[in-house]
Amino acid sequence: MPDGLWLPLIAGLFGTLVGSIATILSALINRQPTLASVLDSRIATVMQIYERTIGELRTEICRLQEKIDIYERTIMDLRDHIAQLEAKIDILKVRFNAPGPATGANAAVE
Repeated sequence: MPDGLWLPLIAGLFGTLVGSIATILSALINRQPTLASVLDSRIATVMQIYERTIGELRTEICRLQEKIDIYERTIMDLRDHIAQLEAKIDILKVRFNAPGPATGANAAVE
């Protein structure tokens, strides 16, 4: 090909490329309200799902906090009961080990 032919060919290709891009952009701009409404509806759907999920998680957190409160009260009650049992055991140990009056079989041996 002669050298003088390249310049118009490149200019024509560049013009075609620019025209194609402009046509695509024009089509996108003309569709923009439709795209915007589709995106808005999708965003609204996603937000509703997130809000519902957050609500469910908050409900679950409240339920778990109530269970924790019940378990903490139960643990405190059990600790109190254990302390009472330990006190009774200590009293029984003192009574069992304390010297008492000689009666019964112990009196016969002494």
